Amino acid sequence: EENISPRTSNHWPSVLFQIYLHLSALYGLVLVFTQASLITTLFCILLVFLGTLGITLGSHRLWAHRTYSASLPLRLFLAFCQTLTCQCSIYDWVVHHKVHHKFHGTRNDPSNYKLGFFYCHLACHCMETDPEIERMKRHIPVTDLEDDYIVYYQHWLYFLIMPVIGFLFPINIGVEYIGETALVSVFVLGFLRVCLLLHASWLVDSAFLLWGLDPSDRKAGDTWLVFFVTKSLWPQYHYLLPWDYRSGEYGTYDTGCLNSILRVFAALGMAKELTTISSNGVKDALAKSAKTGESLTKCLEESKFILPDILNQDPENY
Repeated sequence: EENISPRTSNHWPSVLFQIYLHLSALYGLVLVFTQASLITTLFCILLVFLGTLGITLGSHRLWAHRTYSASLPLRLFLAFCQTLTCQCSIYDWVVHHKVHHKFHGTRNDPSNYKLGFFYCHLACHCMETDPEIERMKRHIPVTDLEDDYIVYYQHWLYFLIMPVIGFLFPINIGVEYIGETALVSVFVLGFLRVCLLLHASWLVDSAFLLWGLDPSDRKAGDTWLVFFVTKSLWPQYHYLLPWDYRSGEYGTYDTGCLNSILRVFAALGMAKELTTISSNGVKDALAKSAKTGESLTKCLEESKFILPDILNQDPENY
């Protein structure tokens, strides 16, 4: 049986940082109900929403999986939103996520779901650097990221622009323009907002355990054809077809606020080449794979298509 236990131990500075961050966020939550003004609370919610856009439509769907292409203004906007998370650069996030996909469920998966939700969601971010995983990261193709000068400069200037966009910008707005106290601005617009966004980002990897098939369920295999055709059970679908723009990060498919926003960007001409696959395409790929013995992933790749017009979709292609 494969040994899936982590090769490294806890990185105690990271552990202490997470404890401090979560305690500070908890105090920020108390301030929301005791001292913070309604405008401050709404501004915090707006920042969390924008940061989530940067994680999902930006780092995940655009730069990690290339489910669509984006114009320069949209890429700038999403890079700004991603910086609000204060987690890491787009470049580092994408490389980490690609390793997660490539070695999903193995010892080289930096957020291995087989070690449980707590490890997959939080503990994996508090471990010493694994040299083997770092070696895997160096073998991930990054030409597309290096060719995108927004990603390139955000990566190399990250520790200069992150404090400004991630902390000084929201806290200054709270103090100077909303009239909030410095204490409330720091703990609500700072710590609480960052903590919520980190969990939103971590959930992209750990969602497999919340919305996926139960690995211990012997009947799970009987549902594979169902979820392929109906495109339910998001995680299994996403890990086989990561290029489908309609796969939501939090257990949805073709529904929800994030997909609607992406379609608005597409209607405005800011997002193009939205890639997906029809149910008939999935059926054809399954039949071809069974008949020819070709890998299912390859057959699915051959059946994908790019939406020519987001406003005039052919229902038969869906």
